[in-house]
Amino acid sequence: MNTSELLDQFIQEAREGLETIGQRLLEVERSPGDAELLNDLFRQVHTLKGNCGLFDFKPLETVVHAGEDLLDRVRNGSLAYSGAIADALLEAMDYTSELIDTIAQDGALPAGAAPRAQTLAAALRQHLAGPAAAAVVAAAPAPAAVVAPPLPDWAADLPPALQLPGSTALRYQPEAECFFKGEDPWHLARSTPGLRHLAVRPAAPWATAEAFDCYRCNLDLLIVSDAPRAELEAHFRYVPEQLQWHSLRMPAEAPAVVGAELAYLRGRIALAWDEQRALLARPGIAAGTVAATRRVLANLLQCWGDEALYRALHPTLESLPPGAQALATWALQHRPSDATGADIAQLADAASAAGQADGDGAGDTTGTPATVTDFKRGATPPDDGGGNAGGHKVLKVGQDKIDRLMDLIGEMVVAKNALPYLAQRAEDVFKQRELAREIKTQYSVINRIAEDMQHAIMQVRMLPVGTIFQRFGRLVRDISKKLGKDVQLVIEGEDTEADKNVIESLADPLIHILRNSLDHGIELPAVRQAAGKPAQGTLRVSARQEADRVLLDISDDGAGVDTERVRAKAVERGLIAADRAGTLTDHEAVQLVFLPGFSTAESISDLSGRGVGMDVVRSAVERINGTVELSSVRGQGTTIRLALPLSMAVTNVMMIETAGRRFGVPMDLIVETVRVHADDIHHFKSAMTTVLRGRIVPLRPLNALLALDEAALRNGDGEHAVLVVRLGHETLGLLVDDFHGTSDIILKPLEGVLAGLTGFAGTALMGDGSVLMILNPKELA
Repeated sequence: MNTSELLDQFIQEAREGLETIGQRLLEVERSPGDAELLNDLFRQVHTLKGNCGLFDFKPLETVVHAGEDLLDRVRNGSLAYSGAIADALLEAMDYTSELIDTIAQDGALPAGAAPRAQTLAAALRQHLAGPAAAAVVAAAPAPAAVVAPPLPDWAADLPPALQLPGSTALRYQPEAECFFKGEDPWHLARSTPGLRHLAVRPAAPWATAEAFDCYRCNLDLLIVSDAPRAELEAHFRYVPEQLQWHSLRMPAEAPAVVGAELAYLRGRIALAWDEQRALLARPGIAAGTVAATRRVLANLLQCWGDEALYRALHPTLESLPPGAQALATWALQHRPSDATGADIAQLADAASAAGQADGDGAGDTTGTPATVTDFKRGATPPDDGGGNAGGHKVLKVGQDKIDRLMDLIGEMVVAKNALPYLAQRAEDVFKQRELAREIKTQYSVINRIAEDMQHAIMQVRMLPVGTIFQRFGRLVRDISKKLGKDVQLVIEGEDTEADKNVIESLADPLIHILRNSLDHGIELPAVRQAAGKPAQGTLRVSARQEADRVLLDISDDGAGVDTERVRAKAVERGLIAADRAGTLTDHEAVQLVFLPGFSTAESISDLSGRGVGMDVVRSAVERINGTVELSSVRGQGTTIRLALPLSMAVTNVMMIETAGRRFGVPMDLIVETVRVHADDIHHFKSAMTTVLRGRIVPLRPLNALLALDEAALRNGDGEHAVLVVRLGHETLGLLVDDFHGTSDIILKPLEGVLAGLTGFAGTALMGDGSVLMILNPKELA
């Protein structure tokens, strides 16, 4: 996998992780005592931080790491979750999302990301309680004092020889669960810039062998460094709350290093060396463990403090072949504590001779085993035999690839539909009835396979509507908080599935609806209590499937729609005549909110009053062949229902003919097809109507709507073909020449110079190679 693919994968996983983190933050705010939720939230943040470490995105990692530390304190019960913590975490999450978007666009972080990241990280760490908070303050840069204060208790046993002017003593107390965060305290301490001294002490008395927990860190590290303060802060930038600092003073006398100090250190190294050698003696040790043990032995050798011994032994360690037996034998024969001066000289000569031999044969690498150094450069370590037998059960595929499959199956459907035409041509033109029969037989087989493939690919495109519901929790929280309202969001049926394109097109309409419910619908707590309602309002979003439609209901228990005010505002804005407004029923008056430019807000704010809202909702829903219905009861609440197609990929249309041309009409808009005698059509000036099942239905010639000069044809009995379509809550009869059955088509939107053509939903390629224009009766009428 190249860098670009790895970065794309990081961006995708980071966005998915941020969505889950946002959802978990809201859930934890409602249930702060739920340990499972807290643990899952912590794992999500920890995973994101680990992924950030794959790239040089330090500002991003700084923010996420601070959030991880804060959540860790909440998780282990040392810090209570609060609204202030939630606000700080959500703000940090928003900025993290901004950085991810910038990385996706530019491939790098913005130039000014570091200061903002530091500010947000500091804001998060301010919530850390107790000693951690003090450590954060102590870690801030401060002017160097001329005379340092006396040594603190934790550095009281520091040898005077190490108290050099300008040096810094640090006490590093790793968290007990730091290993689960991917941290390596020993490596971090050992790689301290300007390291002069490193002492290891237990943070608590060691447990017995039976109770010992190898996954719990019990280290208390004392470090002395002569590096600049800024360099040390940069080195320990991810764990500042785990540090205590002390600037060292010039001692009156600087005696030589006490021999007992060096003896103690080497004794601990010898003990660790024997522990690693014992580990290598275990049966069935994995190759990865052997490689790690090799690195530990190299580190212990370096810490022994004898440069000549290190130069003599390290090359022989690096040249060992992979395998536990060879490394165990070497560790037994070359214990640093057993080495004498003669041994060191002999080993040094052998290492020098080996180096010359390697130089002479540098071009010959045949049979050379891969060493630890090779692994660091990217060689593959030997397989330990534990491969992945289970395999992947989930495969992430880009949407463009699924869309390409959908296009291909569409072309297959078109090619398949050509077979009946070919069979008819073989029979009528070439008089090959047997060949026509064979073609029809093969058509039935291909048709079944194509339908199964089409269904399978459509299932891949299906997603639960809960994928867009997740973002509503944050929206409701922030807006209700801003408006001073107490609102709970209830989500039901989030597992209901629909086509991915349908779901994505729902985001903006639903946001408009929720904002309107919060701003205009649900009242302030005091108003609700005065009306005998609970102070907390309820906003409910539910989804369910009925036949081939997905129904979404967004309801609130607010004040409902003031129909008198709606009428007055519609008249005031010139959207309807005053006499017409007075004749509207309450249900009809409520529908006025869908008129373009309608708003009941008295002032313009970032939430409402701009005349853009419910008309945008209706337009967006109708664009995907959906419908919107609104009902409201004054004082009890409002419900908005969206009826949406399950899929936008395949459209079922009825083919009609008018003026010698064929067109398609989506079946979900058709109420019925009837034939009406010319005597049953009533003319009122230029308008025509008829009565169908006791209801007056207006009639319009489709030829006239399409600006075609031909008159509508009648059959031999004097009957007109009428296609009755649904336009919102009204019905309309279209006079056409004839009907030609139904067909499933792949609808293609109009593009290029035809993109702005009204009255048409798109085009479809038919089996005989012709192009069928699909009508949009809502725009025609």
